[in-house]
Amino acid sequence: MPKAVDTTVSLHEAARRLKVHYMTAYRYVRSGRLPARQQNGEWQVLLADVQQFAESRKKRSTRPSGARAKHGGRAAADWATRFETCLLAGDELGAENLLTDALASGHDLFSLYLEVVSPALVSIGARWQRGQLQIHEEHRASTIVARLFARVSARFAHRGPSRGTVVIGGPSGERHGLALTMVADLMRSRGWNVSDIGTDVPAASFAAAVERVDQLCAVCIGVTLRESLHEARACVAAVKSVVGPDVKVYAGGAAIDSDTTATSLGADAWARDPRMLLALLASEPVA
Repeated sequence: MPKAVDTTVSLHEAARRLKVHYMTAYRYVRSGRLPARQQNGEWQVLLADVQQFAESRKKRSTRPSGARAKHGGRAAADWATRFETCLLAGDELGAENLLTDALASGHDLFSLYLEVVSPALVSIGARWQRGQLQIHEEHRASTIVARLFARVSARFAHRGPSRGTVVIGGPSGERHGLALTMVADLMRSRGWNVSDIGTDVPAASFAAAVERVDQLCAVCIGVTLRESLHEARACVAAVKSVVGPDVKVYAGGAAIDSDTTATSLGADAWARDPRMLLALLASEPVA
C-alpha cells in the first residue's frame, strides 16, 4: 500500500477530508496555504499535505486568541512558504493575492520584500541547486516575481521631491537581477530616484551610466557571486574615476560579507542589507 507521503488525492477529496466546501479548499490552494499541483487540468494534493494542514488547523483552533507574531501584532503566518508554494505552482494570481493579504495583515514594503519574497526565492534557488526543481520552474517563479514587483511597488510610490539619484547595478558575470530590483524599489519608496542598470554590466558601461546623471548622490554595486568580485573591483575603480571622491560607492550582496571585503574592492562602505543601505543613504546630504 503506498505511503501517505506519496499518495495524491483530488482537491474534491481533500475538501471532503478537511470537512470544508470545495471552494474553501480551492482558496487554501490559491492563497498558498495548501500545497497542490495541477495535473491534466485537475488540482492534485499530497495526502500527507492534507493531513498536515488538518493538524495545523486543529492547533490554530486551540491557540489563545491573543497569540500574535511580531511586527505590529499581525497574526502569525508562514507567508514565505505559502508564497513559495504559489510560485512553484505557477499561480501568479494566487501569489499576488497572497502579497495583498500580507500587506493587509500589517506588512510594509520592507517586510514584504525581505521576509516574504526574498526567503521564498532563496528557498527556490536552493532547491534548484539540489536538483529538486527543474530549471523552468525556477525561471517561471522568477518571472512571476518580476511582474509582481512592478505591480506592488506602484502602491508605494513616493510623493514629493526627490532626495537625489542613486545608480544601482551588478558587474559582469552577475545574473541575479531580482535582488537589484527589490533594493531599487525600496530606495524609491523612501524618496530616491533610482537608475537600475541591471546585471552583467562591464566596468566601462558602469562608468558611462553614472557620468551624466543629474543629482547623483551614490552608486550601489551588488555582488552575489564570489567569482564576480574581480569585475566588481573594476567597476568600482571605473566609477570612481568618473565621479571622484564626492559621490559614495556602496557594495553589498551575498558575496560581500564584511567591511573588509567591501573596502578591498575600493568601495566606501559595505551595505550588508537593504535597511543598512537606506541608513547609509539617509546620512548623505540631499543632492
